[in-house]
Amino acid sequence: MQFNAFAVYSAGVGVTAEVIPETQNSDYESGIVQIGEEAWHIRTARNTPTKPGALVAFWQRDAKGNTAPFSDDDPAAGLLVFMEQHDRRGVFRFTSAHLTALGITSGRRPGKRGFRVYPSWCGGLNAQATTTQRAQTSAFQEF
Repeated sequence: MQFNAFAVYSAGVGVTAEVIPETQNSDYESGIVQIGEEAWHIRTARNTPTKPGALVAFWQRDAKGNTAPFSDDDPAAGLLVFMEQHDRRGVFRFTSAHLTALGITSGRRPGKRGFRVYPSWCGGLNAQATTTQRAQTSAFQEF
């Protein structure tokens, strides 16, 4: 599997790391990467033609083979979501605490299998998307 978005990002920030592909979510360039002492899930978000922002899938298979959200106690440090739109690139660096606060991972809440990300360049959003964008702002960095 190619990890083009991670390759561009890692070259820009000077990180050398091997990505271990995850079997699920391959359409999203899913993998695990060791950065320093921490393991991170990575995904590349997909642009959708009818909605602003981009969609990212973030799930795993449970013991029965069903899709399930990652749990709050997942050992990874968090999730890096790469995206490109309108000749602009960025990364969302969601720590595990941020994923919990956003209700993405399961534990106190049911969790989610996918969600939308809204980079700083997205405008004209409805009220719910604007609220989500504000909650994601601290995780986003354009590169």
